[in-house]
Amino acid sequence: MTDPRQTFELALRSPALVGAKDKAGWVALFHPEGFVEDPVEAGRYAGSAKISLFWDVFIGPQPSVAFEVKRDFCGLHTFIRQATVVSVTEADPDAVLPVPALIAYTLRDGLVGSLQAVWEPRHVIAWFLGRRFAGLRALGRHGARMMGRAGLGNGLRFGMTLAGGLRRDDARGLVLAIASGDPDQWSCPRTANITIGCETAEESFDGAPVPAIERLQAHAGGSLARLVIDQLVICGHHIGAFLVDPDGEGGLALMLRVKRGEVAAMTALWSGTRRVLG
Repeated sequence: MTDPRQTFELALRSPALVGAKDKAGWVALFHPEGFVEDPVEAGRYAGSAKISLFWDVFIGPQPSVAFEVKRDFCGLHTFIRQATVVSVTEADPDAVLPVPALIAYTLRDGLVGSLQAVWEPRHVIAWFLGRRFAGLRALGRHGARMMGRAGLGNGLRFGMTLAGGLRRDDARGLVLAIASGDPDQWSCPRTANITIGCETAEESFDGAPVPAIERLQAHAGGSLARLVIDQLVICGHHIGAFLVDPDGEGGLALMLRVKRGEVAAMTALWSGTRRVLG
């Protein structure tokens, strides 16, 4: 079995390159047709030029960005991290902004094909507002950069993550319905994109609750109903959830996109051990 540290070597290098402010090295991690959605629903930055632009707008201006990783989940081509992004911002050089996140990478031709992050923009905006004038000034600068460089469309998409989206109770209920193992408790259209995996297997298929639950239970070695929610983050109509076995090492990472109450996309990775790859 291939060591996942080798398989996901480039994804594992990403935090260090961000911390070192190595823009060229970070952009080079990505496939020429790769993309970044950070956060999801706030615009897709596809191709090397747009990924470079993403850096200039969102990463470069921050005095420092670091990552505190709690747990990693591996498939064969997909890698999910349960992490807190820790930033020092323009608003306050003495304060740290912690942002809990689900960060998902996929591979393409040996390079990073995609980076998608689920975190809560409302939490971030509230933190800045708590810094009063300095926070408002920093938000204004960021907004001007985003609208001027990333474009009006992406600025509006980011705003939409603040204005609508899923209620926390509904998101929690859907996650628990999936973990219940009862396919009648949730639904997805036939066009839904579902990826299920663990360290030794990964497959993608069109939507149906029954095969998704069967594959997850096979990887978990039994019922998922024993799992409890460890962390839940919501961005618009996306859910990032981490579930753990309170009596064991097992855990499940879930990234869901919800449309009209149904699961329109799901990525689910099972891990039998608590670990951080690096």
